[in-house]
Amino acid sequence: MSAGDLANTATQRALVKSFTEEATLVFRYLYFATIADFEGLEGHAALFRELAEGGLNNVHGCLDYLKTVTDPDSQIPLGDSLRNLQSVLQTEIQQFNQLYPDRTKTARHEGFTDIASWFETLEKLKRAHVQKLKKLEAPRDDAAKPEIGK
Repeated sequence: MSAGDLANTATQRALVKSFTEEATLVFRYLYFATIADFEGLEGHAALFRELAEGGLNNVHGCLDYLKTVTDPDSQIPLGDSLRNLQSVLQTEIQQFNQLYPDRTKTARHEGFTDIASWFETLEKLKRAHVQKLKKLEAPRDDAAKPEIGK
């Protein structure tokens, strides 16, 4: 089967789920390593970091297959850096325009003002990410690049 055959299959859905689960586990390991460091458990921290680093390979492997179809978040095809930039821009914009405002509203409605404030902070961070990423979209000034051998 070709890569294009992967679209809209149970296998693609399984890859998306695996990608999400593996990425989440990597960050949990990194968080646990920080806690273990704080508690003075260097052996625990080292193992958590080792497992997180190995987990990155799992995440990359899933994404290598998924990029043949589209990004699991943005639904934009991945590939070269410019396409990847468009993909993460789309995701970050969606997060600050819809996802975090909705989560803030829900948390406030349920009386979790500290969590609502945290979601607002995340929304602001996403806006800052977009501004930084958009600078990469600017046309390249090839004239400013030094020529090799001169």
